[in-house]
Amino acid sequence: MNLKKLRILSLLFLMTLSVSSFASKNEEKKFRIGADISFVPQVEAQGMKFYDENNVERDVVEILANNHFNSIRLRIFVDPRAEKGYSKEGFCDLENTLAMAKRIKKAGMEFTLDFHYSDTWADPDKQFKPSSWEGASGKALEDSVYNYTKRVLTVLKKEGVAPDMVQVGNEINHGMIWPEGKLMDDATEDDWKTLMGLYVAGQKAVRETLPDSKLMVHLALGGQNGLSRDFLDKMKLYGAEYDVVGLSYYEKWHGTYSDLKENLDDLANTYGKPIVVCEYGANQENIKIINDIVRSIPDNLGMGTMAWEPLRAYFGKDGKPVKEFFAIYEQIHQQYEDPNFSPKVDLPIERTLAIEKPIIGADISFVPQMEARGTKYTDKGVEKDVVEILKDNSFNWIRLRLFVDPTSEGGYSKEGYCGLEETIKMAKRVKAAGMKFLLDFHYSDTWADPGKQFMPVSWAELKGSALEGKIYSYTNEVVRRFIDEGLRPEMIQIGNEIHNGMLWPVGKIEGDSAESFCLLLRGASAAVREVDPDIGIMVHIAKAHDLKNSIKFFDKIISRDVKFDIIGQSYYPEWHGNLENMESNMIEIANRYHKPIIIVEYKEHKKEVNEIVKNLPNGLGLGTFIWEATSPRWGDLFDRNGATNKNMKIYPVFYNDYSK
Repeated sequence: MNLKKLRILSLLFLMTLSVSSFASKNEEKKFRIGADISFVPQVEAQGMKFYDENNVERDVVEILANNHFNSIRLRIFVDPRAEKGYSKEGFCDLENTLAMAKRIKKAGMEFTLDFHYSDTWADPDKQFKPSSWEGASGKALEDSVYNYTKRVLTVLKKEGVAPDMVQVGNEINHGMIWPEGKLMDDATEDDWKTLMGLYVAGQKAVRETLPDSKLMVHLALGGQNGLSRDFLDKMKLYGAEYDVVGLSYYEKWHGTYSDLKENLDDLANTYGKPIVVCEYGANQENIKIINDIVRSIPDNLGMGTMAWEPLRAYFGKDGKPVKEFFAIYEQIHQQYEDPNFSPKVDLPIERTLAIEKPIIGADISFVPQMEARGTKYTDKGVEKDVVEILKDNSFNWIRLRLFVDPTSEGGYSKEGYCGLEETIKMAKRVKAAGMKFLLDFHYSDTWADPGKQFMPVSWAELKGSALEGKIYSYTNEVVRRFIDEGLRPEMIQIGNEIHNGMLWPVGKIEGDSAESFCLLLRGASAAVREVDPDIGIMVHIAKAHDLKNSIKFFDKIISRDVKFDIIGQSYYPEWHGNLENMESNMIEIANRYHKPIIIVEYKEHKKEVNEIVKNLPNGLGLGTFIWEATSPRWGDLFDRNGATNKNMKIYPVFYNDYSK
């Protein structure tokens, strides 16, 4: 072989090797295993050191890279040293971000830059305007966004560490740079126009400075499909661009895994863009689940995940790796390297309500108090457990109210009536009688109704995402407790007569704005469905007389992605008008929403109320719950001595005639 041929073959070999290496590199980045580790400079400044599996001190970025992480996200604040800024030491400013970016690129990893456009945290609860931009609005504020974004990216590009992906804003589903860019559920077109003008200013700076970098829009709507689509559709309308959809997903705020799967698949099918879950709180239970859900997105549009500030979980206080966490990533890496591997992910749950009609129910939450005063209940002269008496008279459901801490100052009962332990005792009697059980969360230490929705004393200091997280964890824990006791509720009310909101003042509905309330209600719904997706979820209002405001309420919560199964209404003639008006309203509601309906509180017109619900269109009337059946003043099925009266006779007749 002559020298010329040898040189040609050598060149071809090198070209092949180069192409092969490039393909291998691209293959590695098909799915991002990432993390936001913006806290690293702070913990290192406090003396934290990190060690690899061989107990050798190393750069934490390098340790992650050697454990199959290939993407790192960093947040950046405009001036964290400002008076109300994030850090007097300047953490998360341009200088610190540049230093971290160099470590990321040195480790051969991708780098995502997350612009918060604030001097401190920007998220759905807050998007504070940077102090140096105070007084700017309109075009001047857009110019501030553009110039700042361009300056930061130019510095990073000049230093050879340009980000591979750029977020224009952090969790901006409620807008950014408030008040000008604020966006809530009562947003006008002018509000949308202002926000999108700010976003496009950042977009323009990214496109001009780093035309090869990907542009991400980041929303905190992991399991909220309707809201995600609303936002992305508005972006298209206003000419706002994005290459990647970024979503936060935290179980306490963003729905169930089923909600996440349903949303991601739909967004991929609708918009055809790559999707990243760019924030999730990593734990040993959810890492594989969330990564597999993203990996399973249709058409390989699942781009990857980024665990949010996971180093406290991944490393012990001594800086040594927690083997169990890195073993999960090793498993993920090995599986995803296999071209034939397909994650086993449950399909989105299609919830079906299987409730036998008619519901003939009673709220008897007062019973333990009455029994403590010496009341005994009899039917036809025979003393029995009141639950058994109701069952003997064709009642098949019992409703029990639950207060958070009735023994607190200002609470309902120093003896703990209607608290968790007392409600469990009553639920045991209900289940022992073979009856079904509706649990009514009041989310208060005392009565919650249209005129009052007092915050539980122990929750008084909570607001924003902290309160949303609390309603989720409280609801979740309570439902689990009932199930663990063998007392699974077949139905749950998330709030009591809540057409004016709940957990006031945070969750009070003011005018057309119900944003905070809907966030709380979404959390309560997700908490129930996470424990048991087959439990029916009721939303209960007291607007049987008011069709206009019933529609306004349900349209609002449905538009804000609140998931529920059953419409509950209270009906008392003294507040809610005559039977004919109530009936016509319920018919309209059944025809509009196609959801089952229950009159979950009533006292007068016992026979007529049950007949009206029975005859609602398309069989959507499930039944009724008479309120405080044992009280002569309210339900009036028993006299003052605890004996059944003539009103009790209505129910066996209604039940026997129901199917005729």
